[in-house]
Parts: sequence; structure tokens; C-alpha cells
Amino acid sequence: MGSLLREVRRKARKSKTHRDSDEIPEVNAEEYKLDYWHGFIPNEDTALLLKRDGDFLVRSLMEEPKPICVSVREGAKVYNAVVQRTEGGGFELAGVEYPSIKDMIDELQVRKRPIQIEDAQVVLNCPVRRKQWELRHCMITLGKRLGKGSYGSVYRGVLRKDRQVIDVAVKVLSDMSPENSHALWKEARVMQMYDHPHVVRMYGVANDTEPYYLVMELVTGGALNDFLKKKGRYAKTAKRVQILYEASLGIEYLHSKGCIHRDIAARNLLMDKVIKVADFGLTRRSKSYIVNPDKPMNLRWLAPDVYHTGIVCYFDFSCFQLDNWIYVRSSKGRGTYTI
Repeated sequence: MGSLLREVRRKARKSKTHRDSDEIPEVNAEEYKLDYWHGFIPNEDTALLLKRDGDFLVRSLMEEPKPICVSVREGAKVYNAVVQRTEGGGFELAGVEYPSIKDMIDELQVRKRPIQIEDAQVVLNCPVRRKQWELRHCMITLGKRLGKGSYGSVYRGVLRKDRQVIDVAVKVLSDMSPENSHALWKEARVMQMYDHPHVVRMYGVANDTEPYYLVMELVTGGALNDFLKKKGRYAKTAKRVQILYEASLGIEYLHSKGCIHRDIAARNLLMDKVIKVADFGLTRRSKSYIVNPDKPMNLRWLAPDVYHTGIVCYFDFSCFQLDNWIYVRSSKGRGTYTI
């Protein structure tokens, strides 16, 4: 009896590791195995992938009832041909029924049969294959929950890809509202551009089905603000200079990519062997940004000139530099920390 109880408790603990509405999805549909299947991918990213006339891919539209569609570029526009499921388990497009998505694409591409979509006739020429950053849910195993973010939970996980096993951090979009979905994809779109030792790396997005996973580099040393609260007063000058220097390298790199982070703060600087800039939810690709007072912003870490002009111009470094020399009240309102 004792061994049975221990086994039940062990399984209960294991089941709590990645629950709280973030269930691991099962993806078995045949179309998910096609290399031109791109899952739930937004219109903006679809347009970026389809570069030439006749380029096409298969995806699910993000609007309800989330049908499968064939997206194809013709001129400056991307056309979406919605695929209907038939009662017999097949698929119908432009009045013709096919036993599978693969059979449908093979027929249309080989025979170059034009499809009438809105006011245009389009032809499928070249399939756009999945990119390196487009991951499948089956590649990822979720582990312990690390915390909860603005649009879902963050888990420690394992990514199995290209015969490698990689420890990762996984943001799981448990709240599938249009606003949260848009925020996650915007963050992923920005992070795709980055490859720097002082910027948290993104491995990709798993979007075959819901919920989406944003898969990132796992940084195990915690956030800088926690370090400052616990050990900041004991840190030697050399350690403080190293922190500032490494954070500055990451911020300089972002600016070289034409990006403004807009949320540089100690909590968004992660500590590993080196300092890494993280959390790109507010990042914008621009050299300047007019502040919208109705949108989220981090008042405590804003550069002073932003209060007067209402314009952010590569302020990240000046803001960070200023706050290195002033005391900042902790989130609990007790005590302070500084570098």
C-alpha cells in the first residue's frame, strides 16, 4: 500500500509540472506533416514568406472558425483560398474535391490549374518550406513552470532538434485572445533578427496548433534586479563595471539592428555567464517612437527627456546609464538597490 501511495503522489506531482490550462497538444492531422504547412501564422508573416508570384503555402487562418487555406502571392497582394472540409473526410477547393491536402496541392501545382480568388486567377508555382524557426509541438517537452507572463506561463523545457537536445525556456500562450496572439508574434518577429551573446536567443515558435509556444534560450542565473537586491551592496567595482559593460553591448547591438527595446530595466537583464538583454514585448523597429500615453510603458525607467518631448529616440542606453547611479525602490516598496 505504501509503495502504491508513493507512485500516485509521484504521478500527481509530475502532472502538475505543465498543467494549469497549458495542456500539451496532440497533432495528428495529415496536413501537419507537410513541409509547406505553416500552422497558425499571421498575415504579416505570410506576406514576408511569399516573395515572388506563385509562391504559396498552406496554413490555418487565425480568425474563427480557423479554416485551412492556401495562401499565394500574385503581384503586390497575397490571396487566401479557403479549403472546405467535406462530409466524406476530404477537402474541397474551387468546387473540386480532393482526398487530402497533399493530393490537392500536387494536382494544382503539377497541372498549373488556375484558381479563381476574388478578382484574380492565381497559379501555384513554388511551395515555401517551413523555416528553421517554425517548430513543431512534438519537438518540445515542457517541464517545471518558471513563472507567469503577460500572456501566458513560462516553463523550463527541452527542445529536440537536428539531433540535439537543448534546455530552453518556453512561453505558452494560454490566453488565445487576438491581442495576446498579436503580441507573441510581434515579439517573435523581432527576436528572429537577433544573434548576439548578450541578447537572449529565440529558437522559434511552435504553431502547428494551439496553444502557441515561443521557445527561447534558457538563462538560469535569474534577473539582475534579484541579484542587486540580495547581493548588490557586496558586489565589487569590477563586477559592477562588467555588468554595465555587457548590458551596454547588448543594447548597442539592438540599436545597430534599428530597434528600440523600450523596456530596459534590471528585471529584463538576465544573468548567466554573461548579462543578456531579454523581454522584447515592447520593442519597436524604429529610430524613434512617439509615446502613446494609453499604451503600456515603464515610467520608472524612462529617460527624463521623454517626459518633455513624448518621443523615444534610442533612449535605452541613456536611460540605463542614468539609472546606474540612482537608487531605485524595490517592487515591494522596502529597501533599495543600485549598481
